[in-house]
Order: sequence, then structure tokens, then C-alpha cells
Amino acid sequence: MRRLFLTLLFSGFFISKIYAQDAPMSRRGKETFDKAQKAWQARQINEALVLFEKVEETDPNNAEIHLRLAQIYELQKKTELAKKHFAKFIALRPADPQSASAYHWLGSNLFRAEKYDSARVYFEKVIALAPAKSSLSRLAQRNSASALFAKSAIQHPVKVQKKSMGDTVNFLTSQFFPVMTADDETLIFTGLTENKDENIYITHRIPGGWDVPEEISKTINTPNNEGTCSISADGRTLVLTACNRADSYGGCDLYISKKQGNDWSTPQNLGETINSRNWESQPSLSADGRTLFFASDRRGGQGKLDIWYSVLKNKDSWSEPKNLGTGINTPDDDNAPFIHANGRTLFFASNGLPGMGGFDIFLSQKIDTTWSAPKNIGYPINTQTDQVALYISANGKKAYYTDDNSDKTAGRSLLYTFDLPDTLQNLVTPTRYAKGKVIDKKTQQPLSSSIELYDLKVQQKVAEFSSDAQTGSFLAVLNKGSEYAFYVSKAGYLFKSLTFSVSDSVSSVNLEIPLEAIEKDRAEILNNIFFNSGEFTLDEKSKVELDRMVDFLKTNKQISIEISGHTDDVGTDQINLELSKKRAQSVMDYLQKSGVEPARLSSKGYGETKPVVKNDSEESRQKNRRIEWRVL
Repeated sequence: MRRLFLTLLFSGFFISKIYAQDAPMSRRGKETFDKAQKAWQARQINEALVLFEKVEETDPNNAEIHLRLAQIYELQKKTELAKKHFAKFIALRPADPQSASAYHWLGSNLFRAEKYDSARVYFEKVIALAPAKSSLSRLAQRNSASALFAKSAIQHPVKVQKKSMGDTVNFLTSQFFPVMTADDETLIFTGLTENKDENIYITHRIPGGWDVPEEISKTINTPNNEGTCSISADGRTLVLTACNRADSYGGCDLYISKKQGNDWSTPQNLGETINSRNWESQPSLSADGRTLFFASDRRGGQGKLDIWYSVLKNKDSWSEPKNLGTGINTPDDDNAPFIHANGRTLFFASNGLPGMGGFDIFLSQKIDTTWSAPKNIGYPINTQTDQVALYISANGKKAYYTDDNSDKTAGRSLLYTFDLPDTLQNLVTPTRYAKGKVIDKKTQQPLSSSIELYDLKVQQKVAEFSSDAQTGSFLAVLNKGSEYAFYVSKAGYLFKSLTFSVSDSVSSVNLEIPLEAIEKDRAEILNNIFFNSGEFTLDEKSKVELDRMVDFLKTNKQISIEISGHTDDVGTDQINLELSKKRAQSVMDYLQKSGVEPARLSSKGYGETKPVVKNDSEESRQKNRRIEWRVL
């Protein structure tokens, strides 16, 4: 509000119009006024103030004098005196179109005082007086809507209890833009040092709180500014903002760094597809690392700062960024995007939508290919000060954000956390995660492997990532209510398939995945082959697993396999034997139809003769009902 008001207020057009309409000044007043004008134009503010005050003594009913005094007192931040003279100005010229800016200042002053009804009265006067399509008219319309919203928001506050993250984390004058890994164990944020240098810091959860933050890496932080970063769900891919580097395209660009073991790679510029000659910053990387949201003032946007997104096409290539459009972006500033781990809930900051004043945080949901109308997340999360950076944990229960609205911490930006209220939890679909490591079964050494995650309900790949080469560790985000197939593969090893579903009662799945080298008689279970009870016709959900088996056999043409069927002990021995034979045959038929040479395949049914566990529960029987494949 303030920036636009001052821009309009100091325009020569504004002054000349009023001067032409005012009644003639007294001779003495005119002489003093001319001197005051020269001092004003020379930016000799104190001298101009003294002279304008003298003019007011001789010509107290001259509107222009009150306008000049209001302007000067506004510059000097003497709010009460500025208010007095703006009020006199509009009292003298209540219906003059040029009074619109004064009405707006007074309305904004009332807004800051939380006198929202009165503020709306003044904003409505601005709308009536200012040109319909002017920036001032548009601003007044938004601020009138903000006054209506703010009054209601304060009367119906969101139930939150904000809690500082403590002195250990808040160890600098300012720390902001918190992000976390999906397991809620690692916190990364931007900090401003005493030397005004922005760096990235990292800390880990320990019993009772957080460990002492450290600089994330000497390969990432430099004497220039680095900050406003985003971390992938597994904590191994960092997209960050870096400014004034030799390889930058604009003042601030987006860079990417990868982690292997404990070491971060030297950040690489994301290239001219992502970065422009303008400002790119505030990245947010989707949980799978394949969609990047960021803020930019590049050409082609809807306003000043806009939110854009790009999709990873292959290992190192990103698509041309697209603007999120008018459903999200406004003619003003929209920035600080955060895409939740569920991939469809977007939080962002805007000063172009009705709110509490300044930047507020909003929420939008992706429905198919469109975004829902932004929803202000409410007071007191949003206040009259700027709220920008917000992070919501993967499970949708905790929020972390920057706040500088405390009287006790004036001039500081601190990190706070709060439990997400029900009104917001109901809008944020929680996610779970699978976490673990991949090892060589024989040597127990960690392996770097390719991991693919499929949603069996829709038979689509939803994520593709790898385990760490030094530690074998991995982390994958899972949406609740889905059935997943998990495929782990590495050249020279049998591929491993796992299956699991995610329920509300399970927050995570911990997996240790041993891979077997391709050797004679080594066997694996096909965990995602499905039949109806007592039948041998393959369920449609089995197609994902069978196609992975086809790919493996076509890649490893030197091996032949036996496909074996197994049952539990329910039913007669003969029925179970026949059923196991037919199920193994069904799998072999699919592989042959998919192009695998028949000579490389054989099938056999073992019935209930080779259980992996005792048939003493339904869970155990389910494990015994299986399809295996063995290297011949």
C-alpha cells in the first residue's frame, strides 16, 4: 500500500491539478509558498516544512498546503501529523478525483489500526473517485476486500500455538525459509550472518530438540549470497538460489547440488532454460524431484513476481518453465511457492489477494490439471506483517515458518513451528514414506541401485530414484490409500519386487533390501502377481510386474528361468497342485507373448509342498501363496 501511495502522491500531475483549482493565496502566503516549493523541489525537506507551516498560518484553508505538509510528515514518519493534514485536505476537497490518494492513505492507516469498517469506507471513496482501471482503483478494491476479510479472520482465528524452534536453531539475527526431508529428521534453512552474508545451514533432530546448526557445505556456501533452497524428500538433491556468481544469467539464479554419502557436489547452474536475465529464486522441488516451482519476474508473467514451474524431462534436462496463470498469479507479487510432499497442495505468498495486509500465505489444490482458487490460511498465521516462507511436514501435522512479528524479537526473523489446525489438516492430504537401504545379500555392502515406484491402482510409475552409492540408503514418499509396487534393480543382480499398501495408521515403511547376484539357482518372489481366490487368470494389476520381468529377461539374454507356483494348505493336495501349475503356466504364457523366447522359460507347480512360513494365520498363508522365479 505504502509504496504505491507515495508514488502517486509525489507526481507533478497530482500537484498541478490541485493548484489550478485552489482559491488564490494571500500575497504574503504566495511568496512564502514559492520559497517552500523551491526548497521542496530541491529536496530540502526541513526548510520546506518550516516554510509550508508559515503558509498554513496565513492560508489555513488552502488544500495544497495541507497536502504538502501531509507528504512531508509522511516522509518523516510522523503518522499523526500526516493524518491530520490528509484529513484537512479531503475536508476541503472531498469530491475532487485528486483526493483519491489521500483517502487511500487514511484508509490504509485505519486498516493498520484494525479499524476495518472505517477503512472500507475510505477505500470505497477511492474507488468512486479514481479512474476505473487505474492502479490506485485496483489497489483500493483489493484493500476493501482485505478489510472485510481481516475483520472476519480476527473474529474467527485459526487455533494455532506458535512456538519458537529455540535458541539452538535461531542462533542468527535472521533465519528463514525452512525446509525438511520427508522423514521430518533434517531441517535446512537460510541464515543471515553479521556480515550480511546469506548462507544455508543444516541441523538434525536429536532427542529433545535439534542439534547445533552447521553450514551445509563449503562447496555450497561462498562469500556471496546463497539461500532460499529446496530439498528433495530423501535429502539428497538440493536446489538453491545463488547470486552474483560468474556463471549466472541474471542477478540471482537457481542451482542444483547432489549428495553422495556425506558430501555435496559443487552447485551447477540449472541453465538458461530455467534461469533468465531476470531474477529467479525461492525454489520448491516436488518430493520425487521431477517438478520445480520457483518465483521470477521474467517476461511473460501476470504481474511483478510470479510463480512458474518446470518438469524434469530426463536426468539433467528441464522443460521450458510455464507460468501458473491467473488462477494463482496476480498483477502484484506472488512468490515463495511450496509444493507439499503429496504433489498437489501448493502454498505460496501474495500481496495481490485479499488478506491481513502485506504478504499473506495462501493454499491451492491441484485438481486434474488446474489449480483451485487460492485460500487464505487465516489469522494469526497471517498477520499485518509479511508472511512468506511456510513448510508443511509430509504427514500434514506440523508447520514450520518464519515470523518477525514478536515485540520481544524486534528486528529479527526467527523460525517457528506449530501444529497444523484441523481446518488446514483437512485440506492437506498427508503422505507416508518408505525408507531403508539396498545391500548386496552376500557381502552386506551398500549398493547404488535404480528404484521405481508404481501405483498399482492406476498402473502408473509415480517415482523413480536411486539409492545412495556410499550408504545404499533411499527414501520415497507414498500417498495414503494406495497399493504400491516397489522395484529395485542393478546390473548384474536379480531385480527385487516388493508390495505394500499405505494406511492411516502407518506413518512409514522401513525396508532393508538385499539384492542377489545373477547366479545359478538364485531365486526371487514376484510379489505383485495377483489372482482371484482359487483362480489362475492373471489380475490386471499383475501387468506392471510382468512387464518388469520381461524387461529383465530381454536385458539379460544369457539366462533362462523356471517359474514356480505355490499355494497355502487350504484345500486338497491335488487341487492345490493343479492350481499352482496353472498359475505358473499363466505367467509363462504372458512372458512368451511379450517376446521372451520359449526355450528360456519353464514352469512348475509345487502346490503346498514348499511353504516359506507355517500356515498358521491368514497373513502367513498369504506369504505362502506366491509365484517365484529361479535362474537355471
